[in-house]
Amino acid sequence: MTAKKNLIVIGNGMVGHKFLELMIRSGATQYWNLITFCEEPRVAYDRVNLSGYFSGKTAADLSLVEPGLYHW
Repeated sequence: MTAKKNLIVIGNGMVGHKFLELMIRSGATQYWNLITFCEEPRVAYDRVNLSGYFSGKTAADLSLVEPGLYHW
């Protein structure tokens, strides 16, 4: 088996997250090391509904990432 290549995604917003989610679900992790860099300390979250955070939604409520998705 050949060594995995690195695939780097800059930004973990909604689009970057969807790309990573599709890559993970397609089984690409057997061929690629998926790496993402972002400026924010949290994983991808629903920025469209961010105002809900100020009316009681939590960061977990807004998260787009299923628990454990980025760990395989």
